[in-house]
Amino acid sequence: MATNRLKAGVAGQGESSSWKEKLSWLSRSLSLLFVVALITGAIWGGEKIFHKLDVPIGVISVKGQFSYVDQAEVQRRVEPLIDGGILSLDLDGIRSQLEMHPWIEQATVSRQWPGGLVITVKEEVPIARWGKTGFLNSRGEMLEIPDNSILAHLPLLQGDVNAERSLMKAYREIAQLLQPSSLKIAGLKRDERGAWWLSLANGLELVIGRDQVMEKMRRFLVVWTSTLKGKAAQIVSVDIRYDNGIAVQWAEKSTEASNLSGKV
Repeated sequence: MATNRLKAGVAGQGESSSWKEKLSWLSRSLSLLFVVALITGAIWGGEKIFHKLDVPIGVISVKGQFSYVDQAEVQRRVEPLIDGGILSLDLDGIRSQLEMHPWIEQATVSRQWPGGLVITVKEEVPIARWGKTGFLNSRGEMLEIPDNSILAHLPLLQGDVNAERSLMKAYREIAQLLQPSSLKIAGLKRDERGAWWLSLANGLELVIGRDQVMEKMRRFLVVWTSTLKGKAAQIVSVDIRYDNGIAVQWAEKSTEASNLSGKV
């Protein structure tokens, strides 16, 4: 009899444990269903809100200072890229497409609620002429300018093919060095032998040579400030290729060069 009661007790405990496991499984299943329903409702509600807020673009505003880019052209480029409402816009895609324009250096695209698009354009700026027909920006990149008659005043850079970036870099460094003296560059040339030539806006020509360009320019500025500045109208050219001085060609009938020492 004792054995029977033990078996009955073990069976009862087994049935109780089985019910607990079923209840636990049911509880977990209901919790999971609740979470799924909650997520589904949130997604459904989010889509409803998104579609409600994703209103069509009604106004495209183009801002910036324009000399070579037409505002209407910017709008025409953007309109085919607008697919959907204000929330559906691919702002990075629109920006990338605008910056492919040869005259747009940088574009910023932003939303303006409730249904506007704001585009701010920064134009490329031609810094110098390149050769006979080309133009360069500050990075030495070529610019296409069909109507360039108004840019004849820009300094002329000349050099080998594919030397645009190095010429622009040298131009900017020399221009910065000359700034305190109020001298401005009219032309900068590097010939096929690597020799540098500089033309200034006051008509002065400088023969620089092939190396130590910036060091030679510094020496020239010392002599210019101390001796030559007041005699600029009498000077045709200055040869600064020498290590211990410069040679000046004066605007006289005689073509003899006058040697001046320039100590740094």
